[in-house]
Amino acid sequence: MFKQFKELLNTAKHTPKLGGLEIFKYIGPGLLVTVGFIDPGNWASNFAAGSEFGYALLWVVTLSTIMLIVLQHNVAHLGIVTGLCLSEAATQYCPKWISRPILGSAVLASISTSEILGGAISLQMLLEIPIAWGSVLTTMFVVIMLFSNSYKKIERAIIAFVSVIGLSFLYELFLVDIDWPVAIRSWVVPEIPQGSMLIIMSVLG
Repeated sequence: MFKQFKELLNTAKHTPKLGGLEIFKYIGPGLLVTVGFIDPGNWASNFAAGSEFGYALLWVVTLSTIMLIVLQHNVAHLGIVTGLCLSEAATQYCPKWISRPILGSAVLASISTSEILGGAISLQMLLEIPIAWGSVLTTMFVVIMLFSNSYKKIERAIIAFVSVIGLSFLYELFLVDIDWPVAIRSWVVPEIPQGSMLIIMSVLG
């Protein structure tokens, strides 16, 4: 099992070309991946973190970015070599007593962090829907999009919106008065203010 997977890794050769328009082949998937980090759930989580705790939780952004780089790097290699996503590869290459706990923990992580909880927080902020009901609604929307494959039809629109959002974030940096010394310290020095654990879990998710 693991020997077969290792052989696939060893035989895979990938020599990317970054000349001219070739770079857009790599930017496109990257923009789609960023949707997982600037969706309404993350906005709600980050807004709550900033409005309640100021700069104190910026270190969570640093930690989540490091986690993101490691995870996405490994998952990208997995997709290039096998053509499978993480759940498919776990099912194909691992026995059930390993793959099912892995997939189950991934589902529980999505439920307990920003994928579900963040969406529920955003619904509470926008429509005053209780977090419990917001979690149920968010889960229903995700399941419908997953089984209908409707998310594939809006990928180009998602890329356009992500580009606009990214440029808007850069523009906003010139509109606010940032205390850079405090911000830089908070980026690297962990601090857990009282009552912040729920927000930390949501941002990390």
